[in-house]
Amino acid sequence: MAKTLKEHILFALDSLEEAAFKKFRRSLNDAEVQAGYDKIPRGKLEKADTMDVADLIVNYYLLEYGLSLTLQVLERINQKDVAEHLRKAAGADKHFVDKHREAIISRCTLVEPILDRLFSLEFLTEEQYDLVRAMTTTQNKMRELYKFMHGWGEAGKEAFYRALREQNGPLVRDLGGQ
Repeated sequence: MAKTLKEHILFALDSLEEAAFKKFRRSLNDAEVQAGYDKIPRGKLEKADTMDVADLIVNYYLLEYGLSLTLQVLERINQKDVAEHLRKAAGADKHFVDKHREAIISRCTLVEPILDRLFSLEFLTEEQYDLVRAMTTTQNKMRELYKFMHGWGEAGKEAFYRALREQNGPLVRDLGGQ
């Protein structure tokens, strides 16, 4: 069974020597966090073990941003090998829409506004737009849309992500997106 992001973070923290882990906790507390997130209180981090810190990261920052912040802190404290291993193991180099393909297909409810946006940005041709709209379920529409997305590159994936976030914000946030 595949590991969860939290398990990957825990493995990375367990890979640190004691002094590096102490430095990680201090740097995590000192890190600037994105708007909408609170820093983990220093008192909670001070005596926390690796399991506690992994729990705190996920509870305070959710999975996606927690992974991103963990990678930033590992880089900052010069634990580049651990960061690289975590990045590869957790698939952090994949785009959000690739990592969460299954969940997006099964849970996305507002497909037509996404299609409208992608059509207006000329990622979809009129024929592709009509083909996706002709599908009978939202899941089939999303599967068909993913077929076309393969040829769009990073710019297309980002346009799809932005449209998804605007139209299905709760889903994106639930999956750990911004």
